[in-house]
Amino acid sequence: MNVIKEIDVKQAIEKGFTFVDVRTPEEFKEFHIPRSYNVPLFTVEEKKNISKIYRTKGEREARLKAVEIVSPRIPFIISQVERIKKRHENVVIYCWRGGLRSLAVATFCNLAGIFVFRLKGGYRAFRQFIFEDIQRILKNKKFYVIYGPTGCAKTCLLRNLARKGFPVIDLEGLAGHRGSVFGGIGLRQPSQKMFDALLWAKLKRLSNEKFIIVEGESKKIGRLFIPEAFWKKMEHGIKIMVELPLKARVEYSMKDYRVGKYPSNVYLKPLERIRKYLLQEIYNEIESAINEENYRKAVELLMVYYYDKLYKRSMPEKYDIKISATNITELEERIINVLRNQDIPEG
Repeated sequence: MNVIKEIDVKQAIEKGFTFVDVRTPEEFKEFHIPRSYNVPLFTVEEKKNISKIYRTKGEREARLKAVEIVSPRIPFIISQVERIKKRHENVVIYCWRGGLRSLAVATFCNLAGIFVFRLKGGYRAFRQFIFEDIQRILKNKKFYVIYGPTGCAKTCLLRNLARKGFPVIDLEGLAGHRGSVFGGIGLRQPSQKMFDALLWAKLKRLSNEKFIIVEGESKKIGRLFIPEAFWKKMEHGIKIMVELPLKARVEYSMKDYRVGKYPSNVYLKPLERIRKYLLQEIYNEIESAINEENYRKAVELLMVYYYDKLYKRSMPEKYDIKISATNITELEERIINVLRNQDIPEG
C-alpha cells in the first residue's frame, strides 16, 4: 500500500506548509525553495558515485549502492525531519523533480510514524509555478520605477522607503550586485534560479499592495536576468527621474561601494573592462588615481566620463516625474510626497 501522500506546489504554498529539501548541501546552496530546510540524503560525492554506477552498471546496481550508503543514517534523517515537524505542523519533502530521493525520505518518515507529504514534481514544478504566479500577482499592480544617474542614492532611497512601510522590491539587493561594472565588488550573486525564487517570495509578500516601487535597471543585473513578466511591468511603470549634484553623488558612491576598503587591484580589474569606452588620457588619469588611492578623484572621473554618458544612452526617452534635490533627505521627502499622491495616471 502506498503510504506517501503527494501535494502540488500551489496547495502546499497556499496552506503554508514547510518544505524540506533532501538534495545535497551543494545543490541546496545553489538554489532552493525560500525558507526551506536542508536534510540531505546523500553528499555530492555519494550522488556522483551512484550516478556513475547507474551509467555503467544499470539502475539495479545503483539502487543497491544507494541503499548501502543511506541505511546507516536513516535514524538521523528521520530525527532531523521530526525536529522540523515539531516546529511546523505540515512538512513537505522535495528533491529536484519529485524522484527517488524525496520518495525515500518521505517513506522512511511515514513508516516511522512521522507523517509528511511529498512534493509532486519537486523543485522543477516549483520553478514553473513561480513564473506563473509572478504573472498573476503582477496583473493589476502599478509600478513606480526610480531612475537617475549613478550615485543618486536610489538603493538607499528604496531601503529607507521600505523601512517606512512602502512596498519596495530591491532588485540589486536580491541579485547581490549594484548593477554596474564595479557593482560586484564585495558582493556575491545567487544563481539565476535562486534569484527568481527570492523575487517571487518578495513579490508574494507584497501581493495585496496597490503599487510597487523599484529602481530602474537594465534587464541584466550582473550575470542575472530579471524575469520577463517583471521586466515588462517595469517598462510600463510610472517613471521617476531623480537628480543630485555631482558632489553628493560622489560622496554617496564612496560610501555605497565601500571605496578604499579593498586593495587597488580590485578596482583596476573592472576598470580594464571599460578601457575601450574611455579616452586613453582619461583612462590613465583614473588608473593613476586608483593606484595613488585618490579614490574620490577616480570616482568623480568615472561618473563624468563614463557613467553619465552611459546613463544618457540607457535612460528611457520619456519620464513622468522629475525630482531634483540637494541631498538624499530632501530627495526622499519629495519622493514620499509623490507616492502619497495616487491619482497620477500610469504610463
